[in-house]
Amino acid sequence: MTEPVADRGFEFGAKENELLLKLSKDLTRLGIATLVAGILFVLYLFVSYLDPAAVVEVSEARHTALSFLDYVVWGLIALLIIYMSITVIRLAIPIKMIVTTSGLDIAYLMSFVEKLGVLSKVSFVSLIFICVLMAISLIMLILVF
Repeated sequence: MTEPVADRGFEFGAKENELLLKLSKDLTRLGIATLVAGILFVLYLFVSYLDPAAVVEVSEARHTALSFLDYVVWGLIALLIIYMSITVIRLAIPIKMIVTTSGLDIAYLMSFVEKLGVLSKVSFVSLIFICVLMAISLIMLILVF
């Protein structure tokens, strides 16, 4: 009696494995950037709750200008987050195509992985920019407000 051959299942090729490895690295960087942004935001909230005395005294006109700049900074942060959210929502399309079509599941899955890789790179750059903006706002909060 012969033993049945174990079903090894599907294996990706070298090209797909390279794409998945890049995605893994990109997602790790994105996770670290998200963590840094979260820590900066918590620090901002903590410092604003303490309401420290201003380190640098500025004129009323400069205070108004810096307050406006701070609102612009937080407006840019909000726009970047909205952009990132829309991009994530658009990632649903290739996943939906896997379910609603037949014969191209792997192609749609790899398209999703590729788009997720692009999203993670764009999100990483956006989060670095957000971290810089939050650091600027935090410095202004500590020094001026």
